[in-house]
Amino acid sequence: MYEQTSRWRRVKRLSIIRGMCSSKRITQFVLVPLVVAVSAVFAHAQFGPQALFAPGQSIPAAVLQNEGGRAGRELLNFLGKRPVLVVYWQPRNPTAESALISAYNAVRDVAPDVAFFPVAFLGSGQSPSDVSAALTRFGYASLPSVDDSGPLARVLGFNKLPSFALIDAGSVLRLVGGSDISQNSQQGPSIFDAVLMAQKGQPVPTLGVLNARPVYRMLGKALPELAVTELDGKTYRKANELVGAKKRTLIVYWLPSCAHCREALPKLRDWYVSAKPADLQIIDISRGDIDSMRQEAGVIIKDYPWSSHFLDVTAEAGKKLMAMETPSAYLVSADGEIIGIQVGGSIDWGRWLGK
Repeated sequence: MYEQTSRWRRVKRLSIIRGMCSSKRITQFVLVPLVVAVSAVFAHAQFGPQALFAPGQSIPAAVLQNEGGRAGRELLNFLGKRPVLVVYWQPRNPTAESALISAYNAVRDVAPDVAFFPVAFLGSGQSPSDVSAALTRFGYASLPSVDDSGPLARVLGFNKLPSFALIDAGSVLRLVGGSDISQNSQQGPSIFDAVLMAQKGQPVPTLGVLNARPVYRMLGKALPELAVTELDGKTYRKANELVGAKKRTLIVYWLPSCAHCREALPKLRDWYVSAKPADLQIIDISRGDIDSMRQEAGVIIKDYPWSSHFLDVTAEAGKKLMAMETPSAYLVSADGEIIGIQVGGSIDWGRWLGK
């Protein structure tokens, strides 16, 4: 069945190109750049915009052997034997390298039964030697030095750098995408949680396709300076000045019209009232660059049980926090480092914050 489908795709692609070439209206002057453009589209398509398999489906060994390229054939060494965490990255890409390092450091000691399989996408001017050199520089010379020109990306559905894929011991693809090992899914568990389930031999839920979230690039970095105002929209404050005092700080960036925020904030309020965490303070910042936002935010949040309610009247704080989705929540250590990030309406506050 699969071979027939694959053959049909190739025949269809060739027929399209032949049809273009046989048209009398296409001159040689037009045809040459058109073929170049079509080739560029196909080259881009190899980088996985349409996956052969969706999360929840079993990956046949024959597909990796025939369609996954050299990287797919090396992945076969683990398929069906133990869980595999695939990390798609690129040498000299700071975001991708950071994702690789944080993922390996997270699973190295706690999930030794999960195979860690980094696959490097080689950009223009890069060669396999760049992959081995980067792994050696990280102190990961023992990891396989594997690169992929696109075939494995197409099989698994990678279309962003960095990306993750978790294949369980039964060869079932459980998740694909994401941008950091700590990124949570809409179902709740993070990529790291899923890896731990696989390590313990527990059934791994299908977390689906995780969107790339640039906000996770901020993990481990210092909290940027955030100029905000009180709920009056006029009295300026620096949110950073409230961080410290030997406490963790939870900063929640939200939007009054956001349905996910209306789901997450009441849950946070209820947990906070129940847990009474002595080591945690909460700061909420509502986007407020529109007058209606400012008015609505004050009505919604003013009676919440913590005292630090702010507005982002210029939307600059949201940009600095890379808060492209709301709510975005940042856990900040007493010395100002962002040590945790969660996004969306289904955040399990008690589980994440530790009480």
